[in-house]
Amino acid sequence: MPDTLILVGGFGLPDRTASATRAIGLARLFRSIGMNVIIMGKITPEVPPIQGPTEMEVEGIRCVDIRRPFPGRDYARYDLSGESVMALIDSLPAGSVRAVSAYNHAGQATWSILRGCKARGIPAILDCTEWYGWEGKKILRNIQRMAWTEFRLRVLTRKAGNVIAASRWFSDTLPGLNRVLLPFVIDASAPKWKPEPPRLALPDGRRRFLYSGSPGLGMIKDRLPVAIEGLGALEAEGVPFEFRIAGMTRDQYLADRPDDTALVTRLGDSLKFLGRIPHADSLLELRATDYALFFRRDDRVANTGFATKYVEAASLGIPVVTNPTSDIDRYLTDGHNGFLAPDLSTSAIADVLRRAATLGDADLLAMKSVCAASNPFDIPPWQAPARAFLDALRPVR
Repeated sequence: MPDTLILVGGFGLPDRTASATRAIGLARLFRSIGMNVIIMGKITPEVPPIQGPTEMEVEGIRCVDIRRPFPGRDYARYDLSGESVMALIDSLPAGSVRAVSAYNHAGQATWSILRGCKARGIPAILDCTEWYGWEGKKILRNIQRMAWTEFRLRVLTRKAGNVIAASRWFSDTLPGLNRVLLPFVIDASAPKWKPEPPRLALPDGRRRFLYSGSPGLGMIKDRLPVAIEGLGALEAEGVPFEFRIAGMTRDQYLADRPDDTALVTRLGDSLKFLGRIPHADSLLELRATDYALFFRRDDRVANTGFATKYVEAASLGIPVVTNPTSDIDRYLTDGHNGFLAPDLSTSAIADVLRRAATLGDADLLAMKSVCAASNPFDIPPWQAPARAFLDALRPVR
């Protein structure tokens, strides 16, 4: 019986990127239902040296570098070819690979992987959480990336026949395929995901908000300027708060948003830029905040995926302030375990931030207790759907 599942992607292992967190979570889920899992990602920022090492172990899972899975030779670029993936498959016992799952992989490489899997009689899965939109000013780059994304999501998903979707919206665009909904999976038994007893972040009555991550080119992805503008309205009203931003410096923000210089200056010590920090430190920041905060446009880009930021906050018992995109409103009830802004207007953002910032101590602690009581992304609820999905795998067309 084939029992090995290979997860393929540009994962920044062990935890340098959100995609790596997703890969580890899915690996632990599939292991819990009896699969042997190998992750192919980037074990170091740079390509491993020719003589290795080319592997590492993360939480007991074998991880192989997708750029150089074996020492002693070079391979074709992983974003253009499936050569390195096929090399790993061919190194394993014949018939042992149940399937290969490619996560948001470049269109050319995905096509190559599908051809290689078909030739070997191995099912292929596409794990899709990104439908890229226009970012930045590089016209050719945007056209190429968007064209290949359309090809991958509209054509290659049908060739593979098996799709992991992060949202119901995206799953519904693929009728007739073998699909499973896995927004994100966390092994809640791991120490790093255990919530702490609810506590207030600051002793002086102020509420602490945290944004952690990369807001994308032009701040399009997470609408960080919208959050800062909303908090600026609170500052003008005399509502105290602290907003900590992990992922960029003040200079980096203002280089992209020079028109916000006066507002950032006015906010003073209420606004703290932490720069880029390791993922472990970002989780410590999350534990020490009152609210995780991010806002996204309600569009195809946001609705295809599911925010890692929400999963991490929910797993650590931290309320989230956001707006309803993807499937977030299936997990977040306004005023119960966080706050939802109905839209991205200045008044709506200011209002939802005001409600969060002025919530009383007892009510905030009660909200944090609700968040810590259960983790909807823990492994057990997702085992049955994952098992049914694997049992129904289809061959590559």
